[in-house]
Amino acid sequence: MQAEKTLESELLEEMCDVLESRSGFYLMLAGLYFKPLSQEQIDRMAEEDYSRYVVGETLLDEGFDDIRRVLRKRHTGTRRILATEWTSTFGGAEAYKGRYCVPNASVFLDDARLTYGAPRNEVSRVYGEQCLRLADNSGMPESHLSFELEFLAVLSEEAARHLRAGELDEALQKLDRSRCFIEEHILTWFPQFMELALAMLQTRFYRGVLKITKGYLELDLQTLQDLEAEVR
Repeated sequence: MQAEKTLESELLEEMCDVLESRSGFYLMLAGLYFKPLSQEQIDRMAEEDYSRYVVGETLLDEGFDDIRRVLRKRHTGTRRILATEWTSTFGGAEAYKGRYCVPNASVFLDDARLTYGAPRNEVSRVYGEQCLRLADNSGMPESHLSFELEFLAVLSEEAARHLRAGELDEALQKLDRSRCFIEEHILTWFPQFMELALAMLQTRFYRGVLKITKGYLELDLQTLQDLEAEVR
């Protein structure tokens, strides 16, 4: 009996570790789409050992390799180059064949391509169901990719908290909400956004970020399915 409890405890801690790791990774991705990188962020990323992220998933591996190659050759102008890329593409400073590439679901899903279109309203409703809302000074719509990824991070942290408290039904609800949110509110438009961004970007860094994001979202759906099965 004691051995069974120990095994359950170890499994519980492993699941919580996975959930907290997911949360940290989604927060990292959210920051990359929120604003241009500072020099401190670039230096910190350059010191990262990306070999530990080699997982055998093509998009993820290619994306980390792109980032590693850029940062390995960084110089005094790297921050300016990356800031220009971010601003012209994700910041909406330039258009490609009449289309802007702001990472906002409404721009890609709303017929009128409105920043505050119906997809934004739907995502705002989902946040409200989880008792969450944007800060009043956010300056960007709820359907911006940064906030959608941050929402996944919050759900993951809450799922871990429920597991540690023995609240399995509540943990399952957070896992199911995460899976549905990826399928219904991110992957419905991210491929279009990625295709347009890849046509606009000139350097490898943000190309790598896009690959990592899509690869991780797809891999995470399987991770969530596995976690739900373990909890059940």
